[in-house]
Amino acid sequence: MFEKVTNNLEGIQDNLEAYIKSSAEYYKLDLYKKTTKSFIAILRVLLLGGIALLLLFFISLAVAYLIGEAYGNISYGLLFVAGFYLIIFILAWLLSKKPLEKFVLKHTSKIFFND
Repeated sequence: MFEKVTNNLEGIQDNLEAYIKSSAEYYKLDLYKKTTKSFIAILRVLLLGGIALLLLFFISLAVAYLIGEAYGNISYGLLFVAGFYLIIFILAWLLSKKPLEKFVLKHTSKIFFND
Protein backbone atom coordinates (compact mmCIF):
# COMPACT_ATOMS: atom_id res chain seq x y z
CA MET A 1 0.00 0.00 0.00
CA PHE A 2 2.85 2.38 0.86
CA GLU A 3 4.34 1.63 -2.55
CA LYS A 4 1.06 2.61 -4.26
CA VAL A 5 1.00 5.92 -2.42
CA THR A 6 4.64 6.56 -3.37
CA ASN A 7 3.92 5.80 -7.03
CA ASN A 8 0.88 8.09 -6.99
CA LEU A 9 2.93 10.89 -5.43
CA GLU A 10 5.63 10.45 -8.07
CA GLY A 11 2.95 10.55 -10.79
CA ILE A 12 1.47 13.71 -9.30
CA GLN A 13 4.93 15.27 -9.15
CA ASP A 14 5.61 14.37 -12.79
CA ASN A 15 2.22 15.77 -13.85
CA LEU A 16 2.81 18.93 -11.86
CA GLU A 17 6.24 19.44 -13.45
CA ALA A 18 4.76 18.89 -16.92
CA TYR A 19 1.95 21.35 -16.14
CA ILE A 20 4.38 24.01 -14.92
CA LYS A 21 6.59 23.53 -17.98
CA SER A 22 3.67 23.75 -20.41
CA SER A 23 2.25 26.78 -18.57
CA ALA A 24 5.61 28.52 -18.82
CA GLU A 25 5.76 27.76 -22.55
CA TYR A 26 2.21 29.06 -23.00
CA TYR A 27 3.02 32.34 -21.27
CA LYS A 28 6.21 32.71 -23.32
CA LEU A 29 4.21 32.29 -26.53
CA ASP A 30 1.51 34.65 -25.27
CA LEU A 31 4.10 37.29 -24.41
CA TYR A 32 5.73 36.83 -27.81
CA LYS A 33 2.36 37.24 -29.55
CA LYS A 34 1.48 40.40 -27.61
CA THR A 35 4.94 41.89 -28.06
CA THR A 36 4.80 41.21 -31.79
CA LYS A 37 1.33 42.74 -32.10
CA SER A 38 2.49 45.82 -30.21
CA PHE A 39 5.58 46.16 -32.37
CA ILE A 40 3.50 45.82 -35.56
CA ALA A 41 1.04 48.43 -34.29
CA ILE A 42 3.87 50.86 -33.51
CA LEU A 43 5.53 50.21 -36.87
CA ARG A 44 2.23 50.73 -38.68
CA VAL A 45 1.59 54.02 -36.88
CA LEU A 46 5.11 55.23 -37.68
CA LEU A 47 4.84 54.25 -41.33
CA LEU A 48 1.37 55.73 -41.89
CA GLY A 49 2.24 58.76 -39.77
CA GLY A 50 5.37 59.41 -41.81
CA ILE A 51 3.43 59.20 -45.06
CA ALA A 52 0.71 61.46 -43.63
CA LEU A 53 3.35 63.99 -42.55
CA LEU A 54 4.85 64.05 -46.04
CA LEU A 55 1.41 64.54 -47.52
CA LEU A 56 0.62 67.32 -45.05
CA PHE A 57 3.96 68.97 -45.79
CA PHE A 58 3.34 69.15 -49.52
CA ILE A 59 -0.26 70.25 -49.12
CA SER A 60 0.91 72.96 -46.72
CA LEU A 61 3.48 74.17 -49.23
CA ALA A 62 0.84 74.29 -51.95
CA VAL A 63 -1.58 76.23 -49.74
CA ALA A 64 1.18 78.60 -48.64
CA TYR A 65 2.10 79.19 -52.26
CA LEU A 66 -1.52 79.89 -53.22
CA ILE A 67 -2.01 82.30 -50.31
CA GLY A 68 1.30 83.99 -51.14
CA GLU A 69 0.30 84.38 -54.76
CA ALA A 70 -3.01 85.92 -53.69
CA TYR A 71 -1.22 88.49 -51.49
CA GLY A 72 1.63 89.07 -53.90
CA ASN A 73 4.38 87.66 -51.66
CA ILE A 74 5.12 83.98 -51.00
CA SER A 75 6.45 84.82 -47.54
CA TYR A 76 2.99 85.91 -46.43
CA GLY A 77 1.58 82.54 -47.39
CA LEU A 78 4.33 80.69 -45.51
CA LEU A 79 3.79 82.86 -42.44
CA PHE A 80 0.04 82.31 -42.57
CA VAL A 81 0.43 78.51 -42.74
CA ALA A 82 3.06 78.58 -39.97
CA GLY A 83 0.74 80.65 -37.78
CA PHE A 84 -2.09 78.20 -38.42
CA TYR A 85 0.11 75.28 -37.33
CA LEU A 86 1.28 77.22 -34.30
CA ILE A 87 -2.33 77.72 -33.20
CA ILE A 88 -3.09 74.02 -33.77
CA PHE A 89 0.02 73.06 -31.77
CA ILE A 90 -0.90 75.28 -28.83
CA LEU A 91 -4.48 73.97 -28.76
CA ALA A 92 -3.29 70.37 -28.95
CA TRP A 93 -0.74 70.96 -26.20
CA LEU A 94 -3.27 72.55 -23.89
CA LEU A 95 -6.16 70.15 -24.47
CA SER A 96 -4.71 66.74 -25.23
CA LYS A 97 -2.99 65.29 -22.16
CA LYS A 98 -5.92 63.36 -20.65
CA PRO A 99 -7.64 62.41 -23.94
CA LEU A 100 -4.35 61.18 -25.40
CA GLU A 101 -3.58 59.17 -22.28
CA LYS A 102 -7.07 57.65 -22.35
CA PHE A 103 -6.75 56.81 -26.05
CA VAL A 104 -3.39 55.06 -25.61
CA LEU A 105 -4.53 53.11 -22.55
CA LYS A 106 -7.71 51.99 -24.29
CA HIS A 107 -5.94 50.71 -27.40
CA THR A 108 -3.00 49.06 -25.65
CA SER A 109 -5.29 47.34 -23.15
CA LYS A 110 -7.12 45.73 -26.08
CA ILE A 111 -3.85 44.20 -27.22
CA PHE A 112 -2.71 42.98 -23.84
CA PHE A 113 -5.90 41.98 -22.02
CA ASN A 114 -8.62 41.06 -24.52
CA ASP A 115 -6.78 38.37 -26.45
